[in-house]
This record gives sequence, C-alpha cells and structure tokens, in this order.
Amino acid sequence: MANSDDANRVLASCVECSSVYAARQWPDGEIQAIGNDGCSCGSTDFELVQTVDESSAGETGAE
Repeated sequence: MANSDDANRVLASCVECSSVYAARQWPDGEIQAIGNDGCSCGSTDFELVQTVDESSAGETGAE
C-alpha cells in the first residue's frame, strides 16, 4: 500500500448505514476510515462525501 502521505484526507459515508467518518482516499480510489477497520455497522465500503482542504480545515465561514 502507498505511504499515508500519498492519500488525501476526506469525509466518507458508509454505503450501508450512512455514518460519516474521517477517511483517507488512496491514489487508486480506495477509501478507508481513519482509525477504524470499518464502520460500526460492520461494512467496509465507503463513499466520498467531500474533501478536506487542510488550509481551510479550521475555518467556519463565520465572521
């Protein structure tokens, strides 16, 4: 598997129950939850919710 520096940080939802997790998307498109082997429902299939832009990850948009 590629180095974790090769993966993008994303939000991903479980395809079975729609729980949302912080995840990594690998160059081959595979999505893995960070810190978990899979979802609490037992599924290991996730779909992309949105990417996390590290430069704005702490911004809320509120002024």
